[in-house]
Amino acid sequence: MIIESIIFMGLDETSEQALENLRKASELLFNERRIKLIIIPLNTWQDPINSSIKSLPLIIINGLKAFSGYAPSIDEIKNFILRHIVFHRDEKVDMVLPAGLIYDNKMYGSVIT
Repeated sequence: MIIESIIFMGLDETSEQALENLRKASELLFNERRIKLIIIPLNTWQDPINSSIKSLPLIIINGLKAFSGYAPSIDEIKNFILRHIVFHRDEKVDMVLPAGLIYDNKMYGSVIT
């Protein structure tokens, strides 16, 4: 199973910690359950005024707003994915790839796997 996560980040330690926890949760989910969590980091560094107003980091998992304004723990991320995504597969959720390019029948994007 492949799951997509998008993290909107600011220039702060909380955003960095959230990204690191997503990476660790991704490794654990793959090793324990063969669930591939794809992480797409999007930064708001070019807009420091608006990034300080928004509740960053903001984490979207398979199109669902999962966490906002704090760095969730590894267990929180794993539990959200297992509870809301894996065990509710019949839910229809649009997949979003905000940064990507299709060229020569191949998809290129800024993705951390």
